[in-house]
Amino acid sequence: MLILAIETTGPAASVALADGAGPVRERLSDEGMGHLKNLVPMISGLLAECGHTLGDVGCIAVSEGPGSFTGIRIGVATARALAQAAGLPAIGVPTLEAFAYSLPGYSGLVCPIFDARRGQVYSGLYSAGAPETLIAGAAREAEGLFGEIRGVAWETRPERDLLFFGDGAAMCAGMIESVGACCGIAARVAPPEALMQRASSVARMAADMLKAGKAKGFSELLPVYMRMAEAERRLAEAKGV
Repeated sequence: MLILAIETTGPAASVALADGAGPVRERLSDEGMGHLKNLVPMISGLLAECGHTLGDVGCIAVSEGPGSFTGIRIGVATARALAQAAGLPAIGVPTLEAFAYSLPGYSGLVCPIFDARRGQVYSGLYSAGAPETLIAGAAREAEGLFGEIRGVAWETRPERDLLFFGDGAAMCAGMIESVGACCGIAARVAPPEALMQRASSVARMAADMLKAGKAKGFSELLPVYMRMAEAERRLAEAKGV
């Protein structure tokens, strides 16, 4: 089944086509935060480039968050509209877990880190490939995250390699070096081409989710923010909630 995947949670939007068996075809925007303007033309262009139309697509997948609140809304709204218009099933792919599919053939551990502002990061810890969650995705302080990573029983796991992804990896460089030395593992930042969110990873994870029967109706696609938007937070504080 041909899967159309959408990724808009980061600064660069991307779209991908995959059938779960052959290579993933992908288009990546070179304009930061131009999702609203570029997303639909990118989808049309990729379909045409691959000799397909929306009628050939069997499932719509979208990166559901966390990440940019505006980007998440644009991606999810577009996926819902396409799935509804074409009568297609949909899949919401957890953005953090999708990094487990960023580097096909890699068998170590992956830790995406997004700068969530206000002294926090969005992050989790997963095994690569069909992911196993070792630390659940959440908004947390970076120091707390690395404390949790140190608490993982490395000696009971076969993986001895840990890659960090996302826009928060650079600001955690010192802690990455420290956790590698502390745990006796090769801890490093992922290569530039795989560092940020990509629709190709969303497509690969969606293929596994589709096989596992995790497709749903378009109306069930919902954003996953992991915390309130700044305006909502201030309103809640003003109301004393």
